Amino acid sequence: MFGNGLHLPVTPEIVVDVLQRLRVDDKPAHEDVFRVDWAGIRTRITMLPWAPQELAGTTTDRLPVPTDGYRSEAEEYVALGLSLHNARETYRIVEVGAGWAPWAVMGVKLAQRHGKRAIGIAVEADDLRAGWAVQHGHDNAMSVDRIAGPSADIRMRLPASEAELKVVQAACWTEETTLQFPVLTDDDMGGAVSTDTQAHMDYRGAFFDHVDVPTVTLETLLAGDDATDLLHIDLQGRELDVILPNLELIEQRVRFLAVGTHNRYVEGMLQETLLQREWALLLESPCTTVLDGVKPSLTGFTVQDGNQLYANSRFRDADPIIIRQRTDSD
Repeated sequence: MFGNGLHLPVTPEIVVDVLQRLRVDDKPAHEDVFRVDWAGIRTRITMLPWAPQELAGTTTDRLPVPTDGYRSEAEEYVALGLSLHNARETYRIVEVGAGWAPWAVMGVKLAQRHGKRAIGIAVEADDLRAGWAVQHGHDNAMSVDRIAGPSADIRMRLPASEAELKVVQAACWTEETTLQFPVLTDDDMGGAVSTDTQAHMDYRGAFFDHVDVPTVTLETLLAGDDATDLLHIDLQGRELDVILPNLELIEQRVRFLAVGTHNRYVEGMLQETLLQREWALLLESPCTTVLDGVKPSLTGFTVQDGNQLYANSRFRDADPIIIRQRTDSD
């Protein structure tokens, strides 16, 4: 059997309803630097070289449907919005492959607005982008702790940190080890770890110098008394390497799982695996591929990432908008 009888899929009408709940009237100043969105989140546009620079110093009330033009598509915002509804006074978000930590920062700020005590953990292997995550947290008036060093040090320091945003400079993996990560240009958000100690070519067939990066496990990231309301994973094709070995842990600890997908095999395997384990696929947008030439991996053919959002049937405190209403005949 596949799926569950608890959750309903997200329709286009629900997308708008969920995003409207995040709207604020009292927005912070853009200070001629930031793009301030409809939810009151400030993004330093000059920090993001791929973003339209004319957005700097502007404020918008427009919902990001189908996209906002610099951060992401509506599906990822919906994942965040749905995860904010829980039965507790706390909120916890873990963003793996975080870049500048847009979801961890936004999740914490919105949860605080709802009166919750919130913690965000952003995991980023690249030194420059980890710095962006720290800056993004400060730009949105958050306390930030940058946690770097060997895997064992990260494991010890993470639970001791009292910051609202914890930026973990590491790669998420199934064990504590050292992997290789490419030295990227500022505008390239497509970096992925490699297990090849002599790595020179990436999954796209591009040549880069690589550097050693420590790893952190999901066991470390999900530890603690509180469940993780949203686990957001975007690993440029390495999603299955992290998710599949940790299925039982994720089922015990995670309410919603949002995955940036980078090839059709990953999308199909996640559906096949998670739906059989009674998760619900609430919404998805498949990745776009152009199967031209020769690439070293399926992910190398992807020209537009996809998104999948899953709900864990083991947690029953989901937003009523996605819960099937039972009748006497059911």
